[in-house]
Amino acid sequence: MALPGRACCDPSAVVVPSVEERFAVAVAAQESHEYAKAEAVYREILLSEEHPAVLVNLAQLLGDVGRAEEALPLLGRALELEPERVNTHAQLGRVYEHLGKPAVAILSYERALALDPGHVGAMNNMASACAATGDRERAFSLYTRALKLEPDCEAALVNLGVLLADVGRLSDAIACYRELLRRDPTHASAHCNIANALCKQGRGGEALRHLSEAITLRQDRPLWHSNLLLTLQYLDAIPRESIFAEHQRWARIHCRNPLPPDLGVDRDPHRRLRVGFVSPDFRSHAVAFFTEPLFREHDPEKLEFFAYSNVVSPDAVTARLRGLADGWRDVAGLTDAAFAALVREDRIDVLVDLAGHTAGHRLLTFGLAPAPVQVTYLGYPDTVGVPAVGYRVTDRWCDPPGSERYHVERLLYLEAGLHCYSPPREAPELGAPPRGKNGHITFGSFNNTAKVTSGTIAKWCKVLAALPDARMVMKANTLGDPKTVIVYQELFARGGIDPARVTLLAGTTEHSGHLRAISDVDVVLDAYPYHGTTTTCEALYMGVPVLTRVGDRHVSRVGLSLLTQVGLESFAAHDDDTFVARAVELASLRGAAELAELRYGLRARMLASPLCDGKLKARGLERCLREAWQTWCGSA
Repeated sequence: MALPGRACCDPSAVVVPSVEERFAVAVAAQESHEYAKAEAVYREILLSEEHPAVLVNLAQLLGDVGRAEEALPLLGRALELEPERVNTHAQLGRVYEHLGKPAVAILSYERALALDPGHVGAMNNMASACAATGDRERAFSLYTRALKLEPDCEAALVNLGVLLADVGRLSDAIACYRELLRRDPTHASAHCNIANALCKQGRGGEALRHLSEAITLRQDRPLWHSNLLLTLQYLDAIPRESIFAEHQRWARIHCRNPLPPDLGVDRDPHRRLRVGFVSPDFRSHAVAFFTEPLFREHDPEKLEFFAYSNVVSPDAVTARLRGLADGWRDVAGLTDAAFAALVREDRIDVLVDLAGHTAGHRLLTFGLAPAPVQVTYLGYPDTVGVPAVGYRVTDRWCDPPGSERYHVERLLYLEAGLHCYSPPREAPELGAPPRGKNGHITFGSFNNTAKVTSGTIAKWCKVLAALPDARMVMKANTLGDPKTVIVYQELFARGGIDPARVTLLAGTTEHSGHLRAISDVDVVLDAYPYHGTTTTCEALYMGVPVLTRVGDRHVSRVGLSLLTQVGLESFAAHDDDTFVARAVELASLRGAAELAELRYGLRARMLASPLCDGKLKARGLERCLREAWQTWCGSA
């Protein structure tokens, strides 16, 4: 059996005919994803004979169905029986990957390759583990070696495509997946991964078609389905009703029955609460930067703070956040059931999701309802669709009255605004507006290119067409890919804009360099429908206002929320004509004076605003969580 990213099952060395026949039945069932049947047959065989091949295959099965902890003793026993068995070491590495321990997994893969240097399965999986630890150069080398030994190895081609996309080589990644789909149009992983690469290239419509095909082929992949939900957020033409219905469908398909309620919970509505925050992004990530001031400023007399970290590769930010928590739990390798049991054991009153349907989420654990009150906040711009999540924290700019009908959750409002920005320590000093030295206004965009769709470019082209002397700068990590640059040059050309007027810049490794690039533009143009958040805050902190186009749903209203908090509502346009007219106004002499005044005063204004007031936002979040708790106490 050869599953993408997995070591092959090993049907060798079973010599008793009756056992051999049953083993073949189990292998066939495992290959057909009939996991319960395969497990039952493997365990029946083990009752009479502890054979390493059976132990290894059963361990693989348990890892694939989220029960990796159970696989470890099986592989330990297999190694006792045959210490030099290559497949056992390879499968042990895979189990450690399932458990969120890629560095440990590498050691097992190295042992497997020491025994068999040509073991392509171990080579491919080791490359995946190296990529997870940040050693991309070694990962590339291993994938290249694997494909040289076995050019038709689909698992290595899939994983190479993932790595290429991660480093911004989107076109090369897309080429990998197109080759896989040429060989097999029903290759579900290829459909899913090409969709992710296309989305990063701003081609959300194409991505959606591939994701729909992927989840049709494999309805047992909740994370693929989550990718589809996130992709919907980038598309302007999808009705909100359809997006809401798809979130509900996700929950119906993937969420299991919730646990029975914990009848021993103290229902005192005023007592100190044990609150658990769950995130894969307690690391150098936007979610961490927006939550850190809230954690630092929380009232320890009212709230005991637990962090459930689903981070695979911790960093300095992880360590800093760990120091702010009353309790810290690493849950990256835990099954949903084990994670839910841990939440119950910790006696958590309110469990807060910080990821929604973004990468690494743990919504299936929330679906089990391990805490009396469950809330989603900050990390995702929509309902999560899970009935067991009863509340969503937002603000009235992002989700105005009427938004309730598109949520399974009750909305809780932060009166001072949803986001709390913590300015970067390495920010350079403010510089003069670039218009003075350039002789023309320069617009800019610093959003990831998933947000910069053809519709967004069309809006920007209207601005540039109205201002023939204006220039545009786009900067994103993915613009280091020459073929992606061509995609965007063609989009501007299609909108009637000479690509020579548009500078496309690759990402910078140093954050200070990124901030200096922002200061080289006069006005940032926001993406639509999916607004920027971190990039908007960074621009404002560098004295650069952001012109945004407001829409009818959360993703296209975040800009309004951020700008209102710093008193710049006049930069939020509610239709395309106003968006263009405001840009033209800013290009005038009067607009130049306005921009110069903002350049030197915006940072101080921002620091004095609710947007950067961690204590204010922490008190607001505590009030929301207390309201949710007291509502539950009153209805319990």
